Amino acid sequence: MSSEGSPEGAAVKKRSVAIDVVRVVALTGVIIRHTWYYPEGIVAQIMCPWAIAAFFVLTGYLWSKHKTLAKEIDTRATGLLLPYVVWTVLISIPYFIWVYPQVGAAWGTRLLLADFYGAQLMVLPFSVSWFFTVMFIAVVLLRYLERYPRRVTWGILLVTVVITLVMPKLLWFPPLGAGLALVCMLFIVLGQEFRRVRHHITRPIPAGLAALVVGGVAVWLGAAHNLDGVLIEVKLSTYGYPVAGLLTGVLISYGLILLAEGVEQWIPEKAAPYITEAAATATFSMFLHPCLLFIMGTPPTGRFADFLVVLLVPYIIAVVCLRRGWLPWLTGAPRPPLPVAETVGRMPVVGRMWQAVVRT
Repeated sequence: MSSEGSPEGAAVKKRSVAIDVVRVVALTGVIIRHTWYYPEGIVAQIMCPWAIAAFFVLTGYLWSKHKTLAKEIDTRATGLLLPYVVWTVLISIPYFIWVYPQVGAAWGTRLLLADFYGAQLMVLPFSVSWFFTVMFIAVVLLRYLERYPRRVTWGILLVTVVITLVMPKLLWFPPLGAGLALVCMLFIVLGQEFRRVRHHITRPIPAGLAALVVGGVAVWLGAAHNLDGVLIEVKLSTYGYPVAGLLTGVLISYGLILLAEGVEQWIPEKAAPYITEAAATATFSMFLHPCLLFIMGTPPTGRFADFLVVLLVPYIIAVVCLRRGWLPWLTGAPRPPLPVAETVGRMPVVGRMWQAVVRT
């Protein structure tokens, strides 16, 4: 994936070790949350508010103003959609061979259609697949909106927040998680805004700890649950206590960034490449760990041994692949971007309209 905040395959340029620390922490949080999936469990309540939000906040925090829309499409399609398509096919073939005899043709076909329509509707082992299409849509839409005054973006986000309050499931049904992308665009924009004021924070460690404490207290007070007591879960279009649920995840993400940047100076130079490498395994780990949980039959209450398996096995395989340059379409390792925008622009019927949108 792109190095601008998303999980990715490998580094192609010097990266902030602090940011990679946050990536590793967020990835570990996602894996922990899926291992101990029980919504009423303490693990889920701690991890759900921030683990996925952190990736989107990082994307905004590292946002570049110098990309064109066409370049954004090419880069993100290569780093996000290509692994998504390949992994979806590889997971789906054995899964549906197994699932049709288990649930019958009617339910099996419904699951198959949902698989194509949007992974936010799917269950284990597709637990994190939705993230990749949602990230793509959110980033590309936000890049497109840069041609308009900033108030247009804020207006869209305001309407989105209102929908999360009055009819949140409306955002769950659009294809490929497009509705969820509007919510996640809020995380990206707040990451951008944080970057603009970051230089004013001269003591990142105390500020980061304070943000984490306030975020933790908010979760303890109930920010992670909506008015019906349902835990925040962006994939399921539940957003915790009105507004506060979303902002709590952002605040915790801020705290992690500040704390990591504050301690970066003490990270041994020899350890930095290994941290970056661990962060670079994220795409592979995000797709593989739910498959392993599914195969092992991990209960919603979790098992520590299973956690070690799903944490370490994808990491080890991904490191081997990255070091040897194997399976880049699975690891998301940076490669020359596919000319997606140009290719679509040459297509009959839609090509001219596409070019007008992309090049305007």
